[in-house]
Amino acid sequence: MSARNLLNLGLLLVCAACNRESPADQATPNIVLFVGDDQGLFLGTYGDKSVTTPRLDRLASEGMRFEAAYAVSAICTPSRAALYTGLYPAHNGCNGFEPIGRGIPIWGDLLGPAGYRTGLIGKLGGKPLARFHFDFFARNLPKQSSARSVDWYVEQLEAFLSVEDPRPFCLIVNLRDAHRNFPLDGAPTGRFDGPEEPHDPAQAQVPGFLPDLPGVRQELARFHDALRRMDVTVGLMLDVLDSTVPTEELLVMHTTDHGADFPFAKTTLYEAGIRVPLIARWPGKIPAGSTTPALTSLADLLPTFLELAGETMPPTGSDQLDGLSLVEVLLGRTAEHHREMFATQTSHRHKPDVPCRSLRVGDWKYIRNYRPDAVFRNTVMLDSISWDAITVHAQTDKALAQRVHDLQHRPPEELFNLARDPWEQTNLAKEPAFAANLAEIREQLQRVMESQGDPLAGQ
Repeated sequence: MSARNLLNLGLLLVCAACNRESPADQATPNIVLFVGDDQGLFLGTYGDKSVTTPRLDRLASEGMRFEAAYAVSAICTPSRAALYTGLYPAHNGCNGFEPIGRGIPIWGDLLGPAGYRTGLIGKLGGKPLARFHFDFFARNLPKQSSARSVDWYVEQLEAFLSVEDPRPFCLIVNLRDAHRNFPLDGAPTGRFDGPEEPHDPAQAQVPGFLPDLPGVRQELARFHDALRRMDVTVGLMLDVLDSTVPTEELLVMHTTDHGADFPFAKTTLYEAGIRVPLIARWPGKIPAGSTTPALTSLADLLPTFLELAGETMPPTGSDQLDGLSLVEVLLGRTAEHHREMFATQTSHRHKPDVPCRSLRVGDWKYIRNYRPDAVFRNTVMLDSISWDAITVHAQTDKALAQRVHDLQHRPPEELFNLARDPWEQTNLAKEPAFAANLAEIREQLQRVMESQGDPLAGQ
């Protein structure tokens, strides 16, 4: 997809602005998108009963919960680049920590002409900074004292809402929780700076992709403290929104950039690395208490917001975004969406790079690893209580030792049946009984990669 074609897309949307009609049969809604950081699926509404997230759980009960939403990549920058552009990495140029490609329209370039007043509060998670055209931009850097302050987020929201503007708004709130470092035992307490009542490691619900070990529980409990602070942040901001904006005119969504920063999760294409929560509330439009199995990508959010503004996306072809609008899913009219879900992981901060691609089709999940000769490592392997506990226990646990080995020395191919093995514990790629399944999904992945212009296609 060329930059020229994408610029043409922006021009098409500008020209269409005067002929908009909302597909929801009403004025364009105001939109607030909350994005957690390294959050994964750790919410009460997604089955984790040991974490305290009452406000996000309530948001889900008031709207729709997506059961099969996915990040495009398992690290921050390419995942957020897909959200900001509606394009996958091969099309937007951001495969790792690179900037989005020259000439690629970014968020405000499309939403502004569509009639939105755009804003971002918190972490950007993308570059180059000068290319992000928001009408309101309150950036929060990691080393600032306000980095995880709920007060700061609420103050910025109040500042955003105080601006008189007749346009509907589309605001992203990029939260810094629950990225490492987590709140520590004995940290100073306070309403926002530390846990009021730290989660008890003994009560932690250990997800199936992690072994149940004391060190794992200890780190999960501190992670849960960060999630609670995130939930408090969202809750207080919702209080401000609901007292300022009529709820029937407000679409609120919550997701995260990718999986949590634990072993076998972030930086990998396992479900724990790329499956994300997605919650949407729009009273009177989205059925309350509903769930959907629709296979969904974070790249779908930008085209969704454009359609809600009444934009007609171009027909299938070189001008089309990779994401698909979720409007019909949100309104409860269909559960059909993507037929397959593609994800990429090319590079991260620790070398050597071990690029991989994955495809989910129905219950089948395939991962192709392109550097089985390389030794994979990531941040969690360098400084993590949970990883230290896992590697020690693996010395006397053969099954865990094999998982550790396969994480560090990736097999060329991995095949899982998610219905039978949701935590991806048993690689079926070498099993003769599943050779036909492997061949079929391998070919499907190749077709997807070729359609993307992925440089690894054919390797």
